[in-house]
Amino acid sequence: MASLLIHDCLNSLANIFTARKCDAHGHFLPDDAPPPPHSPKLPDDWSPYHNQLEFELAEFLFTHAEMPVKKIDALLEIWAASMLELGGEPLFSSHSELYHIIDSTCVSNVKWENFTVRYNSGDQDNDAVPWMSDMYNVWYRDPRQVVHNILASPQFTNEMDYIPYREYNTANDQRCWENFMSSGLGKKWY
Repeated sequence: MASLLIHDCLNSLANIFTARKCDAHGHFLPDDAPPPPHSPKLPDDWSPYHNQLEFELAEFLFTHAEMPVKKIDALLEIWAASMLELGGEPLFSSHSELYHIIDSTCVSNVKWENFTVRYNSGDQDNDAVPWMSDMYNVWYRDPRQVVHNILASPQFTNEMDYIPYREYNTANDQRCWENFMSSGLGKKWY
């Protein structure tokens, strides 16, 4: 069994796992085989946004502030008024334009799919709460394809553990439980 010292923890690697590189069909590749070609975006390509500022505002309003549409519209109106004095134009005219650009952001080639669900108890109760009779759209992307794209991303090239291991703190010999591959889930491997 191999061991590796990382930070203050000792990784105990199982020697039965090799994590050998293979192609899409499962055929092993030489250890020095280059990764498949990847064509990254240019550093100044913020499409579908016009520029980095537009992207950062959309990210802040949608992801961090989680601002309601009425407040987004109020903010954009104030911003537009300030830009008129300077002869400029606001980044977005309304929440609708903001959401349209966010929705057109392409992060992968995995298509959105949807289906409709509703509660069905079998009983037709006239006193049922309204949500029980409403229809709901569920939108999703094929999880298998999403995971495939994540694993193929060059951002994770040196950030992934391909084999399970046990990690121990070198100061007190306590087991470290920080990483998924060190969790001991699944089959016992040693």
